[in-house]
Amino acid sequence: MLLAARTPEELVRVAATDGYSLTYRAWRPAAEPRATIILFNGIMSHSGWFFPLIDALTDAGYAVIGADRRGSGLNEEARGDAPSGKAILDDALTIIDHSVPDGHPIVLAGWCWGSILALNLVRPLGERVQALVLLTPGLFPTARVVQAAQQTQAAAADAAEDEPAVETPIAETMFTTGPYLDAFVRPDPYKLLKLTPRFFAHTKKLGMGATMALRKLSLPTLLLLADDDEATDNALAEAGMAKASRASITRRRAPGAHGMQFDAPDVVTDAMLSFMDSVLGS
Repeated sequence: MLLAARTPEELVRVAATDGYSLTYRAWRPAAEPRATIILFNGIMSHSGWFFPLIDALTDAGYAVIGADRRGSGLNEEARGDAPSGKAILDDALTIIDHSVPDGHPIVLAGWCWGSILALNLVRPLGERVQALVLLTPGLFPTARVVQAAQQTQAAAADAAEDEPAVETPIAETMFTTGPYLDAFVRPDPYKLLKLTPRFFAHTKKLGMGATMALRKLSLPTLLLLADDDEATDNALAEAGMAKASRASITRRRAPGAHGMQFDAPDVVTDAMLSFMDSVLGS
């Protein structure tokens, strides 16, 4: 049986610093939230892919913000593109400023490529962030994903920088092989299948920034990996997190593939809630 979130979903619009109209999702608990979880999606996905996690998080008193990038999800203008890496970071900060009251605690949660974005935001957000959650972080891709990225980038070598011509290097079957593959992932009209060469270049620079941020990381951090992940290299992720020597790292594993929220949503939310309770107090 497929899950459907019962928590009402709000679609909120806010203008980016350059005037781009950003749409993000918000799910709110019945009472004043304990903290706000900012969820950053991967390259192909969007915040709607988090729906199997929402009810458990809001029932526990957390507000959840699905901070979709420009050009992804419901942000259909300039699909797969962004003018700069700075614009991507500024968009996320705009959504956070718009959705989180001053002084309210924030938990950054990055899934896949969203982990790169989350790590880049740790320093500019400073003390507003209480904890970091990295879900199958795309900072550590498998050799298969790296090879696919190189091939698709080479195939689009003659494309204009703002032409969505670079195919997304992660295959749909990497997310799940369960019922959500055909019932949700494959038919989803809002998934992102192509990027522009310009956006692809930004991802490399942001990846470098995330690597540098990881080495300076001092936040309590949850690393959640999927047992059968074909997109994130679990061994590389473990080794990479070992470089965050000043951070307190909690490590958990979930059954299933890269889209573990489809295969094991209870394991994911149990791990997140246990971790956040330990940081914020139960």
